[in-house]
Amino acid sequence: MTSSELTTQTADGVGKNEGADPNAQGQAPAGHEPARTFVFFTNSSSGNQDTEQFLEKIAVVMQGHPYHIVCVYPEDSHEQRQKEAVSLVKKHNAILVVAGGDGTISAMANHAIREQFPMAIVPFGTFNMFARDHGLSLDTDTALRDLLTGQIRPVQTGEIGGVHFIVNATLGLYSQLLADREEWKNQFGRRRGVAIFAAFSTIMKYGRSYFLQFNRGDGKQLVKTVSFMACNNNLQAEQAGVEYDEKMGQGYLYGIVLKPSSRKRMMLLALKLIFKRLNQDRQIISFPFESLDIDKKRGSRTIEVAMDGEVHTLDAPFTVKANKDLLKVLMPMSEPAQQPPQ
Repeated sequence: MTSSELTTQTADGVGKNEGADPNAQGQAPAGHEPARTFVFFTNSSSGNQDTEQFLEKIAVVMQGHPYHIVCVYPEDSHEQRQKEAVSLVKKHNAILVVAGGDGTISAMANHAIREQFPMAIVPFGTFNMFARDHGLSLDTDTALRDLLTGQIRPVQTGEIGGVHFIVNATLGLYSQLLADREEWKNQFGRRRGVAIFAAFSTIMKYGRSYFLQFNRGDGKQLVKTVSFMACNNNLQAEQAGVEYDEKMGQGYLYGIVLKPSSRKRMMLLALKLIFKRLNQDRQIISFPFESLDIDKKRGSRTIEVAMDGEVHTLDAPFTVKANKDLLKVLMPMSEPAQQPPQ
């Protein structure tokens, strides 16, 4: 199947290629309520699963349900394929099914919020933090079957400057630590020793700090920091060493601020990060918040913020806030237990 092919499921359960024609759509079997229409958006380079095998699984599970597939191949424009998927969803009043990792889910969630349509998730990435935190099945076959019986529910997101994030937004050292750690693990394996050396390497070469002003309901606070994270994911917060807080996901994000210190002290902090004991260190400020204004008090007014891994250059001041119900996600009828951290 080429990137321009759209697959439509007919009433007799036989999948047909409709070429680039997005108007062809199957009908529900006679005597039944109209079947849900799905638009699958998947990236052929996401995760480790074979794309053609995944498309075959869709055809098996979706028998009797009209659906379309927009698959992004290496030669394609991601932005153009995203627009195609959104256009199909709006045209057929469909549910967007994002088969990908957190980055792909985050990008399409912004479309879903802006255009006000529901989406569903088939975890297809490497870490799947969003799916694991919300108890979605990581088994592809189960996730596909759940599409047919699930219920649409609101899911909390974070927002900065009109851009929404599903897992976290970071600036400074912590985002660099995470990026370097994953790069080292991909190259040398997922062992704790690799993570330790990656953290040390990052700290030795990192020297930037920020003067940030946090404006909350209880007043203003000027903080010198090397890192700030706004977290919208309990598993991510646990990996950062922050204890579970019941406010997370209930209209609150979690803020984690790392104060600057000597390199020796920062090395100790890196070890605590790896062993998930940051909450035991006085250099760490952590707090739940609904909305937080951030201003940069010295130097350039621009700040690079990574939202779900995508870097955005923002002009200070800006607001970080939680949105409880802007994103609508198709959830399983009976949600499995939260997946453990990997």
